[in-house]
Amino acid sequence: MKLSDAKVGEVVKVIGFSGGCDEFKCRLEAMGFRVGDIVKIINKGFFGPLQIESSGSKIALCRGQAEKILVEKVESQKKVNK
Repeated sequence: MKLSDAKVGEVVKVIGFSGGCDEFKCRLEAMGFRVGDIVKIINKGFFGPLQIESSGSKIALCRGQAEKILVEKVESQKKVNK
């Protein structure tokens, strides 16, 4: 599923990226956001950015970015990597 489809409070694992360019992927890596990361959805309004917590940092992503990030639900609600 896409990161944009996840619900507030869900914990998901990043499994890849669809579309986008290398610049987009490099920008995410520079923010500390990589494949294999466990992230928690902190805030998701009807309009505006998606706020997530990854590796102890809070990151805001626009909807277009969140549409390009593929994730899977984490069965046991593990704590976000710190």
